[in-house]
Amino acid sequence: PHMGRSKGGGKSGKAPAAVSASSDDGRGFIAPPAVVGSLLGDAFRPSRKRGIEVESVGPEAWVARGVLTPGECDAIRAAADARGYSHATSRGARYGEADRDHGRASYDDAALADAIWERTGLGEALVPILGPLGDSSPAGLNPALRVYRYAVGEVFGAHYDESTRVAGGRNTEFTFLLYLTGGAVGGATAFYRDALLAHDDAKETFRVAPELGKALVFRHGARCPPHASLAVERGTKLVLRSDVVYERRRG
Repeated sequence: PHMGRSKGGGKSGKAPAAVSASSDDGRGFIAPPAVVGSLLGDAFRPSRKRGIEVESVGPEAWVARGVLTPGECDAIRAAADARGYSHATSRGARYGEADRDHGRASYDDAALADAIWERTGLGEALVPILGPLGDSSPAGLNPALRVYRYAVGEVFGAHYDESTRVAGGRNTEFTFLLYLTGGAVGGATAFYRDALLAHDDAKETFRVAPELGKALVFRHGARCPPHASLAVERGTKLVLRSDVVYERRRG
């Protein structure tokens, strides 16, 4: 098996052996889609959720349920579907790249990112759990949003997620996945102890099933665990992908 770095196979519930990583969701994947502007912008005004509960699911990994209501998920999903997706793929294990086969679209939407972090109360729930890293603290979500669409059999093979620099000298430190659909069979996000054996079920440490309105947050960069989006067996899975951005504390 090969190993690389990605941000961020096959057609079964098992993750492939290849592991890749880059600063943009899978180094070398074919025909990267262009950013197509904002997705919803100021039109998205989610309700404030009372007492969002954050649960640890693994080392430096948490889920927060009920971040968005079904109607709020529908609004994002409908906007993304209306704009369409490019097909994300890769050259495969021979080139040290994670297998990739799914729809993908990119947006630059600070208003939507801020609404999810601030208006829902998600940031308030996450900040004390994620905590500071050195002299930096959580400041919000990366406005560079991606929507991934997985139909039956589609996957994103085992890979790492890189930390990136964003505007204002800030850095991303955690991957943020928000599940926009529920009811699909399969499509779990699986995590592994050993990147070189990510195809081996015995090396899987935990997995998170898609659940409508649920967010998954986990460490990326040098401490990122190898992980994969397993094949969808029935239905469709949509995920909104962003990052938790850290900025230096003033004073």
